[in-house]
Amino acid sequence: MQLSYQKAKPHLLEAQMGARVLAFFLDTFFLLSTIGLIEYFTFSSNEEALVFKSERLLHLLMGWLYFAGTESGAWQGSLGKQFLGLRVVGFCGDRISFRRASLRYLLRPISIFVLLTQALTGTRVASHTRLLHDRICKTRVLS
Repeated sequence: MQLSYQKAKPHLLEAQMGARVLAFFLDTFFLLSTIGLIEYFTFSSNEEALVFKSERLLHLLMGWLYFAGTESGAWQGSLGKQFLGLRVVGFCGDRISFRRASLRYLLRPISIFVLLTQALTGTRVASHTRLLHDRICKTRVLS
């Protein structure tokens, strides 16, 4: 008689929209704090320019590497998501690739725009709605 053992998969729950927004704000605070420290301790190429500095490209690169690296890594989520117990997975619950995480990062501003437009027009947003960048990339954020 042969016995087989299969580990039961935990019940996967979609993350609430409020938790996702809070995680995004925590990550944004972390990134802006880090960028602020870097700006404070380094010299700028143009001190008079507030927005259009050549360093802004490095800040975008840092944000891309942070989000895409942490979401495709072993943690499966950024620091804000880890703090709230969230993780980013593929449609079948597996870890996503760096390419897919990069695409999620690039599409995130469009999702934020759509979400803000819905909020400003009074359209009700469901608490378990998958955002546009998740639908295109075939990913889910689970709690």
